[in-house]
Amino acid sequence: MELHFATAWETVADACADLDAVVQGDRRLTYREFDGRSARFAGGLAAHGLGHETKVSLYLYNCPEYLVAQHGAFKARAVPVNVNYRYLDDELAYLIDNSDSEVLVFHTSLGDRVARVVDRLSNLRLLVEVDDGGEHVDGAVAFDDLLAGADPAPRIDRPGDDLYMLYTGGTTGMPKGVMYHQHDFVRGIYQNFALLGLPVPPV
Repeated sequence: MELHFATAWETVADACADLDAVVQGDRRLTYREFDGRSARFAGGLAAHGLGHETKVSLYLYNCPEYLVAQHGAFKARAVPVNVNYRYLDDELAYLIDNSDSEVLVFHTSLGDRVARVVDRLSNLRLLVEVDDGGEHVDGAVAFDDLLAGADPAPRIDRPGDDLYMLYTGGTTGMPKGVMYHQHDFVRGIYQNFALLGLPVPPV
């Protein structure tokens, strides 16, 4: 069995459709809603000609949109890229360029930084902003509008060698993208469950 985050979460969503998947204060998404919004994010990527191996930078605070965009990217066989929300102009521009990101999802309260560096990032093809009270960035589409205007991406078979990339911010040098095959990474999570004495789903 090929292990893949998107396929695993789809299986959970089918089994637990009406249970809460994401909770933030008064905001709640059931597994059905979470999977459905993620499918629309994947559909939004496809509508812009983006998908397999497209790098999607997530420059967001903790929020449901982060998880929806991450799951949606995985659904599309794209590669979500974590971006530290503390990064300022040069660090932000470096990571987006270094990761070859074509999509940037960001909170509008961080938009002043995005606006100052976007002209340096010729590889970017889609800006998606999550409104948290900041100013609109020219050329960016609202997260909810992207989802509302997209058809949900159909479910597909996904190979376990799809890329998962995690950017590390160490104490020396610039952040580096560590790359894994999804199958190996998810299998590692299961193995850690076993070491902790937690129940491991059968493979």
